[in-house]
Amino acid sequence: MIVAGLNDFQLKGKAEVAYWPKMKELLELHSTPVSINELKFILAKFYSKERLPDLKIRRLNRFLSSRLAEWLWNAEPREVAENFLRIWYDLAATMRQERNAKTIVFAMKCLGIALLMVGESNFRFESIPIPVDYRVREFTRRLGVAVRDDKDVRTFWNGVLKELKREKPEVNMIHLDSLVWQIGVLSKYEIMEYFAKLGLREIGERIVEVVRGGGGMKLCVVPCGSLKIWSRNPNAGPTRAKDVYIGLFAKTCIEYAERFYPNSYVILSAKYGFLFPDD
Repeated sequence: MIVAGLNDFQLKGKAEVAYWPKMKELLELHSTPVSINELKFILAKFYSKERLPDLKIRRLNRFLSSRLAEWLWNAEPREVAENFLRIWYDLAATMRQERNAKTIVFAMKCLGIALLMVGESNFRFESIPIPVDYRVREFTRRLGVAVRDDKDVRTFWNGVLKELKREKPEVNMIHLDSLVWQIGVLSKYEIMEYFAKLGLREIGERIVEVVRGGGGMKLCVVPCGSLKIWSRNPNAGPTRAKDVYIGLFAKTCIEYAERFYPNSYVILSAKYGFLFPDD
């Protein structure tokens, strides 16, 4: 899960369609790896067919060759939960990135989800900044929160979590973030349908009561361009979609959208379809 999180950038499409299902299919085709080297071999073949293959394989090798990966391979879920914050620090050091870097934070979120999947919820995620993307930011605004920057978003949801823990101590930020991410840009009707399918229509109704907008929101669509940041800087690495296209026309369109539709625009990529600005 950590490796998948570290390389969840510059994908061939939406992660929930073009990345995670393919990763799942790959792992189901193989028996459970018995060593880190076996896992490395399987994943290297996968990433060799992805975008930026050389960079992603280097990141794969850097992590799986580390002492941290060796410790995680042999650790029990309880040990991982108890050392969650230390793992965050070690992961950033291993990958030679800042602790708050988006891929580091997202990799820790993936690790947290893996712990929840095996029934281990006794770990602290609050100190790790939630990766605030377009969906989370937009849903926060729709709740009426004045959002100046990502810090405002995190502060708000930390407060929400604090109140939730009074009734449900086992809930942590990953539960909350995963839900917000899924419903972040849904219309009010779609939110209702989402919760109705879970047998929780009443909760959907209560959320819809406080959500602003949703069906009449205007969406600005801007074009991509052939000139990309890697054309000038091949070592640029992971880059948000809104910063990728550096041609004059594409850049002007994105600047227009940033000014007049900062919370409701997408970039139409000729190869990958619609991209959110922070993809």
